[in-house]
Amino acid sequence: MSRYAKKQQAAPVVIPVQTQAVEYAYVSLQRTQRGLVGMLVACAVLGMTVFRVPPGTLGSRTFLPIILSTSLLTFAYTIRNAMVLPSLAELRRSPRNGDALRRWHRNNLIVMCLCAAVGLLGFAMQLLGAATAIAVTLYAIAVGYLFLLRPAKP
Repeated sequence: MSRYAKKQQAAPVVIPVQTQAVEYAYVSLQRTQRGLVGMLVACAVLGMTVFRVPPGTLGSRTFLPIILSTSLLTFAYTIRNAMVLPSLAELRRSPRNGDALRRWHRNNLIVMCLCAAVGLLGFAMQLLGAATAIAVTLYAIAVGYLFLLRPAKP
């Protein structure tokens, strides 16, 4: 191997600054998603072990939180289609656009927070005495939507 080839291999690869910003934003969104999933698992474990409430305290009003959770997921899916995907397309067209990067990052965070809110609603229902099956279903739906609506790599 020539001396020039060895020098080229040893030289560090320089990544453009804006590409680093996009990659950092994507990695931070992945970490946020993992943190939200971990939070939901912790809430499920705490709700089933530590905060035991006698069943039936909530009464027959369990349909209201279920309607709210359905509305939250519909809103999250609408925001993803109306705001996240267009900003992702704009970011892919021009990766140096800082405004598109901020919009994409912010809108993905909003979608993830709406999905996590469904799991927290399951935790609240568990604390109010709803059946464990309803709370576990809401946890599973929240985690499923967190993975379904995860951020796409720009």
